[in-house]
Amino acid sequence: MSFARISFAVGSVAFIIIGLLHTYVHCMHLSGAELFNRINAIGVTPIGRMDASVWGLFQGTSLLMGFFSLALGLTLMSYLNSIPKYEGPRIQICLIVIGLLIGIIAVGSVYLSVLQVYGGIFGIICFAIPITARLKFRPW
Repeated sequence: MSFARISFAVGSVAFIIIGLLHTYVHCMHLSGAELFNRINAIGVTPIGRMDASVWGLFQGTSLLMGFFSLALGLTLMSYLNSIPKYEGPRIQICLIVIGLLIGIIAVGSVYLSVLQVYGGIFGIICFAIPITARLKFRPW
C-alpha cells in the first residue's frame, strides 16, 4: 500500500473515530437533566413556519454531527477499498474533504475549541498527501 493510500486511510479512520467518540460523549454527557434544564430554559426558536425547542435542535444537531462524521469516514474507507490497490485516491475527493476540513477549522476557531483546528490541520495533511502523490507521478 502506498503512503498516499495510508495517509488517506488514516484521515478516513480519524473521521470514524471522531464520529464514534462524538456520539458516545453526546449520549453520556450532553443529554443529562442538568444540561436539559439550562438549554431548555432558552425555550423555542422559529424555524420556517414552526417553533422548535432549542433543546431538540441541540440534541438533533449534536447526534447528527456524530453520525455524519462516522458515515463520512466509512464512505471514504469504502471508496478506498473499491479502487485498485496500486491506485491512489482521486484528487477531487481529497479536495472535497479538504474543503470540509477548512470549514471545520473555521467553525472550530470561532465557536468551539482549538482541538477542531488541530484536527482539521491534521486532516488536511492526510488528504493533501494523496493529491501531492497524484500530481508528482502524473504523466503529462
